[in-house]
Amino acid sequence: MNKCGNRIRFAVLLTLLLVATAGVNAESQWDITLNVPYYAGLKSSTGDIGDFSQYMFLIPDVKWNYYFGPEWLHFGVGLRLWSLVLESSIYPILSLESNLGNFVINANIGGGLILFFGLANDFLADAVFIPEVSVAYRLGKKKRFSIGTGALFIVAPNVVGLENSSAFVGTAFARWTF
Repeated sequence: MNKCGNRIRFAVLLTLLLVATAGVNAESQWDITLNVPYYAGLKSSTGDIGDFSQYMFLIPDVKWNYYFGPEWLHFGVGLRLWSLVLESSIYPILSLESNLGNFVINANIGGGLILFFGLANDFLADAVFIPEVSVAYRLGKKKRFSIGTGALFIVAPNVVGLENSSAFVGTAFARWTF
């Protein structure tokens, strides 16, 4: 069996195990987010480059997590979908989220298996990982809407030419949680 097949089997088994052993405090959560990138850069062995964005544009994403644990610190497994209108991607994620009153601190790591669809359809099963951290402030009576900022990184150590590189993007966002 090749490495790709073993990774897929491991990811499926891990997800099934976590869902099957869900405790009383488990809950499903959907986040619909409109991101505005304000800074982007590339860190490499030859130096760092980056700059603030001169243009404002929206990048929507949808995230689904199945969370375990107490509200103040819970762990989740799920999926993340990004769309750039003509090209989209979906990949599995692991999340850690802390709700501290109106503030939400979130850390995700995703990747490993990425499905691209749109103009260029492709399936990538490789060591491409997308960690992210964010902080948001929830508004309203039901606290379903939040605004915040975050940093997203793309690390691809096996991609030829990018072995010692990583990309990063700073975003401001508006998020609806259901």
